[in-house]
Formats: sequence, structure tokens, C-alpha cells
Amino acid sequence: MLEELRKINVFYFSPTHTTKTIVQNIALGTKLEIEDNDLTFVNRNIKEYEFLKQDLVIIGVPVYGGRTPKVIRETLNRIKGSNTPIVLVAVYGNRHYDDTLIELKDIFIRNGFKVIAAGAFLGEHSYTKKVATGRPNKQDTEKAYKFGGKIIEKIKKISELDNINVPGNKPYKIDGQKKNIAPLPNENCKGCNACASVCPTEAISKINIGEVDPKKCIQCCACIKVCNFNGREFKGAPLEKAINFLETKCNEERKIEIFL
Repeated sequence: MLEELRKINVFYFSPTHTTKTIVQNIALGTKLEIEDNDLTFVNRNIKEYEFLKQDLVIIGVPVYGGRTPKVIRETLNRIKGSNTPIVLVAVYGNRHYDDTLIELKDIFIRNGFKVIAAGAFLGEHSYTKKVATGRPNKQDTEKAYKFGGKIIEKIKKISELDNINVPGNKPYKIDGQKKNIAPLPNENCKGCNACASVCPTEAISKINIGEVDPKKCIQCCACIKVCNFNGREFKGAPLEKAINFLETKCNEERKIEIFL
């Protein structure tokens, strides 16, 4: 089968680039030609994708409340295969990935794929820099690269594709209640529009960055992280309880998990 593979088709939803970093390093480790598909800007994700058995696909998403991000599920269901090998990647902020991998597996088996590998990696939590600080780091990207090589080694050895087992529970965790809150500009804001340019749901107006639709905001915090002036914040500390939990209960470093 390996002789038939020419490239790896990479997909990721990655507002703060942690998932993108991991997925791209796994792809580099396969030493195949890479076709990159950024699914982050959800309102632009209208394309349908179809793959054959001779293709190889990798899909990565961040973990939101122990699940796949609800905002990206419709897009994931437009990626179709025909006994196509796929690698699943969940990137989480040091709490747990819970049911994300098994949910991804179910989605892509329904869509005609064979899940041949999966991984759970660490990324700095979007709510606080004190949890999984600086992840993915150099060691993470090196492990991701080596994982890509192991995927190719597996494909060399197998004659028939079969689905691997991944951790998780059914029914999945219930999606968290929509918060309807969003970061807003503060006195440090320079009006540079960097925040609007990275918002995956276009919750921030590109004409008036003070105009925000909290119903569209998914609290990915990409707008906060991209700002060079500390010019954006959640007013009134609505995430204080969640941040306190993360910083006090989720600070023991977890290990990368690989499934082959």
C-alpha cells in the first residue's frame, strides 16, 4: 500500500496554532508530500472533500470540554473517504481529552475512513498560560515527527486496514452550556485589527473591533493571544472559577499518548 501513497492530506482546526503545530510535525515525519487544509475559519469551510483508499489523511482538533469543538463538526462531516486511512489527533490543555478521540473515530468511520493511528498531545491552555505553559515545545514536536515515521512503518507492514481502539466513553460528555461571553478591548487596545483577523467565527467586527457578537464567540482566546499590547480581555472575570480549577487541579504535567 505504501507504494501507492504520494502525499498526506492534513486538516486542522487551530485558532491558537497549537493543533496546527502538532499535526504539521506529524505530517513532516511521514516524509510524504503534504497538502495542507486549514479549517480554522469556519465560515469559509464550505468545501467537500473526498478521498480514496490510496490517500492518507490526518485530522487534528483541540479539545473543548472533553469533546470535539461543536463549531467544527459540520465541517468534519464534509470530509469523506472510501476505506481511506486516517490519523486522529486531539490537542488538550492538560486537563483531559475525555471523549474527543472516540468521537472523532465515530465521525470518520461513518464517513468511510479506517482509523489506523491516533494521538493525544498537549497545548497551552487557551484560558491561562499557567497550564501546559509553552506547549507544544521542542520535545512535543520531536515526538510528533517520530509519530509520523511510526505511522509509515505501520503502513509498510499491514496488508489490510483496520480500525484501532482509542479511549473514550459513550455516550459522550454533554457539550458545555454556551457561555455567550467574549473578550472585549481594554484601554491598551491600539485598534490594529489583529484580533479580528484571527477570530475563527468572525465574532469580532473588522470595521469596529469593539463590536463583538458573544453568541458567535467560542472562547478560543485567539484574539487575546495574538494581541501584542494586552489589549483584549474578558471583562468582569467570568472565567475566574474555571481558571482557578485549571491552575490548581490541572497543573500536574500529563504525557503524550500514542495509539497505533
